[in-house]
This record gives sequence, structure tokens and C-alpha cells, in this order.
Amino acid sequence: MKKARISTLFTVLALIAVGIYILYQETANLTQQIRTVDVLEVTVEDKISARGMFVREQLVVTASGKTGTAEYLVQDGDKVSKGQKLAVLFEGDAARVAYSQADELEERLAAVEYAYSMITSGVDSQKMDQLIFDDIAAITESLSQGDAGRVGSDYSALQQLVVSRGATEDDKAAFEEQISQLKQEVAGYQKQYSGSSSSLRAPDAGYFTGGLDGYETVLTPELLETVSPQELQALQPAPQEGVGSITTGFRWYYAVVLDKVQADRLQQRTSLEVYFPELSAKSLEMQVNRLETVGEQSILVLESTRMDPLFLTAREQDIDIVVGRHSGLKVPSQALRQQEGAWGVFVLDGGVAAFKPITWDYSTESYFLVPCAASSKEGLFRYDRVIVQGRNLEDNKVVE
Repeated sequence: MKKARISTLFTVLALIAVGIYILYQETANLTQQIRTVDVLEVTVEDKISARGMFVREQLVVTASGKTGTAEYLVQDGDKVSKGQKLAVLFEGDAARVAYSQADELEERLAAVEYAYSMITSGVDSQKMDQLIFDDIAAITESLSQGDAGRVGSDYSALQQLVVSRGATEDDKAAFEEQISQLKQEVAGYQKQYSGSSSSLRAPDAGYFTGGLDGYETVLTPELLETVSPQELQALQPAPQEGVGSITTGFRWYYAVVLDKVQADRLQQRTSLEVYFPELSAKSLEMQVNRLETVGEQSILVLESTRMDPLFLTAREQDIDIVVGRHSGLKVPSQALRQQEGAWGVFVLDGGVAAFKPITWDYSTESYFLVPCAASSKEGLFRYDRVIVQGRNLEDNKVVE
């Protein structure tokens, strides 16, 4: 009786073992199925990424003893002339509110006068329609560039153009009365703030930037001629008193610390294509001003004459330096196999696996770039189905 129980137990265990083995084989077969990808021809950029500083010749705009809250009349990146009014300083909130109301009414007044001129000048409806279309286009462009601050005046003009589009000679008197009323209101508000405000003007011609970050007098173009990588990294901003700065001249710089290996890849270059990914998706060609290695670190100074608000108002920013471009068929790393001492990939042609030797000039951890052969028979060709998963692969072997 006892022997029968032991025999039954062994039979059950054997059946369980066979079941586990069958399940394992089925699972292995499912997970080892052939998987392919179509190889495509791509072009990639080999880049060096780092973080550095924008450097400009900046003149701090001070209030010269004047106090109060500033209302800026120009925007960051605007080109200004010497003596141009940059801002108005107000001694109290009441004066600033009166100024804002007067400014708003002046924009409205300008729009009404513009509409009135359309009526009195006898502009035909076709010309009026074109002016309306132009204003709509200007508003659309400003919004697409994220410059909502410039939309206000265009929108007011558009409103009045639409109004004047349907106006007649009989409406002239109503426009004249509205213009007179607006002028009186503007004059009233101007009286309220005229004695409690003062103007701030540009000390020199250049490009205006509101606010100060403390690097205006610390990080200068002259410093870049001799500063070491270690000194650049140790620079600290110095407190400044003022309402903004003027970038003078027509040239700006970007300084960045690289390691020696990165710097060696840039030797003998007179210009570089770079990206500032936090500012723009477009590349920029910059001249190499200085590339010097001190120990294991190097300092790279680039310069440009492209006076763009994006570059004139930025300070610490990431940079991607394009070292080169590489083209080829993009082959996933897991597809690479060795057959009789040669590196290559298996491609699936119908139901047959074929081995194709490959070479490459550029690779990353995840893919290789392989030159495209003249035809599929001569080597790896675009749209070949490369096997990235499969087992027991052999050349010219039928696979399922």
C-alpha cells in the first residue's frame, strides 16, 4: 500500500515537471519570435553640450538721484538712440495710474483720428479692405512670435478701420466730437502726473534691456581676453543700482568652459554652428574668438554680430556645438551579430534570414549608421527588414 502511494506521488511530480517544461518551451518560443525593423536613411548631428554665459558691452542706466516706480516706454531688445526716453519715474501710485490712463486714451485717440482720416480722405472700400487685412496680418504675426505686447495699438487701429469701413460723411461730426472729448480727457490726466514724474533717457545708443543681473560690469568683453576657465567659473555677480542697461556696439560674445577632450575636437575651427536650445530651434553660425586649454579645462569664446533680442537679453544658457553630421542607415545595436568573424546583421527576405556584413563610421550606445549599398544584393539597403530579435539564425536559413 505504501509503495503504491510512493509510485503515485512520483507519477504526479513527473507530470508536473513535464507541464512546467512544456510551459517554459512555449513561453520561450513566444518571447523569442522573430522581430524586425525597416532600416531608414537618416542624418544626425554630433554635438558637444555645455552651459555658458552671454557677454556684452553693457552700460548701466541709472536714475541719477531720481526715485520712484518706473514705467518702461521701450521693450527688451529694442534699439534706442542716445537721449531717447526709456522710462518715466513716478513718485506715487496716483501719478502712475494717471499716466496709464492717459496712455490708454492716447492710443484710443490715435485710432479714432486714423479712422477719421480714412473717412475725410475719401479712401475707397477696396483700399479700406486692404488696410484691414494688413492690420489682421500684423496682429497674427505678433501673436505667432509670442509678442502680445505689440498687439494693442494694431488692435485699436483695426477696430477703428472696421468702424470707418461702414461710416459715411454723415458720421464725420460724431468722430470730431469724440476726438475733441478724448483730447480733453488726455490733457486732464497729464496734469495729474506732470508734477510727480520724471523721464529717464538713454545715456548712449544701443539695445535696451530692462532689469539688471549683476554681471553687467563683471562679465565684460575685455575680461574674456585673459580670463581662465577656473576664473570664469568662479565669477560672481556684483549688485547694481539702475533700471536697465544699454548694449553698445554691434558685437556680443558667449563664453563656456569645456573639458580638454571636447576642446581638442574643436581645434583649427574658425567658426562653429551652434544651437541655444532654450532660446531657439534655429542654429547660428558664430566665429571662434578664443580657444585655450589650461590644465584639463578649456575656455571657448564665440562671437557674433547678429543683434537679436533673444541673444541680447539672455545670460546663462545651454549650448549645443555641432561637431559634425553623419548620414547612413540607422541600425539598432541589438541587431548587430558576428558571423565567421565578420560583423553584420540578418535581414528577413520573405521567409529567409540572410546575413549582410556591415561597416560603420558613427555609432552610439543604441544605434549604428551604416553606408547604404547601391542595391539590396550588394549590401544593406534602405527598407531592408533587419532582424533585431531571434535565435538560431543562420545565413540563408528559412525562419518562421
